[in-house]
Amino acid sequence: MNKNLLFLENFYTLLNAGYSVEETLKVCQSLFDMQYIGDMQKKLNEGYDIYYLFDEYPFPDIFKEYLQFYKNKNCLSEALEKSLKIYKTKQAYQTKLKSKLNYPLILLVFVFLFSFFVVFILLPNVNQLFSSFGIKKNFITQIFFSLFHLFPLILMVSFIFGVFFFIRLFYGLKHKQYKIIEQYLKLPLMKIVLQKYFSLKFALYYHELSLEDMDSSMIINILNQQMKNSDIKIVLYEMNNRINEGEAIEDILNDFEYFDQLFLSFFKMYLENPKQHQSIENYIQLTYKQIDFWVAQFIKYFIPFIYGFVALFVITIYISIIIPMMNVISDI
Repeated sequence: MNKNLLFLENFYTLLNAGYSVEETLKVCQSLFDMQYIGDMQKKLNEGYDIYYLFDEYPFPDIFKEYLQFYKNKNCLSEALEKSLKIYKTKQAYQTKLKSKLNYPLILLVFVFLFSFFVVFILLPNVNQLFSSFGIKKNFITQIFFSLFHLFPLILMVSFIFGVFFFIRLFYGLKHKQYKIIEQYLKLPLMKIVLQKYFSLKFALYYHELSLEDMDSSMIINILNQQMKNSDIKIVLYEMNNRINEGEAIEDILNDFEYFDQLFLSFFKMYLENPKQHQSIENYIQLTYKQIDFWVAQFIKYFIPFIYGFVALFVITIYISIIIPMMNVISDI
């Protein structure tokens, strides 16, 4: 755990123990050698809001986002504790996913490096050997050699395109560029991913306010006002505008492209009986399980595919390089 998270844990623990904000900062200053704690003390004495200070300093963005959400409905220590808990849960889940995807990524890197070895080390030596033995490459061998040279280029172009693709997506989410998001929603696979992302995030926020027995229109209005810096604002803004124009929330959901069908099913069950908060909570739990299943299925098919591809690559090298050399040696 880094110092920033340790500072946050100690901060809300001391507040829960009855210390004032000023006293808590003073204790934390003695525990952690971090300049921003002194800056926070100074600005707090100048009259700055404590929530503003947490937003100004180097804490995780997702923590800041949830802190802004919780600040209007909880005391400071509780808001900090809940925000940090959500952040740590998210980090733990991301770490779990990364650990599952590490092996497929290592295999991809291996294939990439192996292809470079073949093109830039193996093939030049083979060409030199072919020349020294007077071996002329037949048509099939020439095709194989051309494919060997093309493969690293294809991988590199695919990598650059993939990086650009996801950077543009993250830019659209971060800056709430709905036109960019709508372009991605037209792509079948990305539509599934984005719908799941917006549905899960909306469900997490909505569930917290639904526990206070507010009606749906009020919850969406409050979230629309509070979540000004969040990418979920794209969803909330459209929903709130359509509600203000007189549309019923049930009608909005029927053609709302930002939510997946699983969430819509659970949300409609909740609307039929708002006292049953378990509907949205069940959706959240099922979604995490569904993501785990998707990752497991991806790994299940991706790893054999990579193994098969490497085997095919090696066999192709054997056919195009080793066999011609063995034929020449047998003729000597």
